[in-house]
Amino acid sequence: MLTRMVVVGYPALSLGLMIIASVSSTSAWLVDSLFHCNIANLMELKLWPLLWGPFYNELSSGMAFITILFEMYMAMSYFPVQEKEMGSSTFLLFMFLINTLTSLLFLPVMFCFGMYYHMQMIYFHQSLRGLWPMIMVCLTLSALSNPDASTNFWGLVKIPNRWYPIALTGFFMLLNGRIMWNLVIALAIGYGYPKLRLDRLLPSKTRVDRLEQKCCRGGRCQLLGASWLAAATTSSYDVDVQIDRRYRNFTDFGNDSSHHRPV
Repeated sequence: MLTRMVVVGYPALSLGLMIIASVSSTSAWLVDSLFHCNIANLMELKLWPLLWGPFYNELSSGMAFITILFEMYMAMSYFPVQEKEMGSSTFLLFMFLINTLTSLLFLPVMFCFGMYYHMQMIYFHQSLRGLWPMIMVCLTLSALSNPDASTNFWGLVKIPNRWYPIALTGFFMLLNGRIMWNLVIALAIGYGYPKLRLDRLLPSKTRVDRLEQKCCRGGRCQLLGASWLAAATTSSYDVDVQIDRRYRNFTDFGNDSSHHRPV
């Protein structure tokens, strides 16, 4: 359900915001403040675009529209796998986390370019937009889950999974004729995610399940012909319950007053 919401909402939001921004300078300023994750907004302490800024992309040309269609196709290929593994709520938090990490690495690169080119403001207003960084992180995690296998690169050559994200990024940069820093940063996050154990920044599935039971009727809702995947329905939920119970029992053991009762 969350994947379908993103795939449908991403182009709809981009089109709607383009129309709103074209109405007046005030509406254009509002769109910039809410969705443009750049150094200029960050210096004004506008931190909210870090979370959802990449869910918006400017439909400035026909090529941009084709790019969005390709993003939607790639998202439908990799997002459902990640959502089924994590659950919809955790996957939503995962997307916010990846957007924030990608932006926090992308903006210093733009700042360095701005300083190197004598404070050119174009770099200070350069925003991280689109789903490509999120797609590349999900693609990298999927490839690293089975690194010894191979992937057919569009019928041309078979590439080991551990190198496939790098090869795909290199191919995209070759087509564009420039370094695509958003993809390079997404690669760094994707390869570093399991090694740095960035999943520890997300809440456990038991906590997400408790939140869903309170706020979302246990995750029992449907939209766009699909259901919200509750944390309790994921394959690794039982493992998280055992870990949570183990730590809880350890804490209870340390606080158990029965061990201090006089005989």
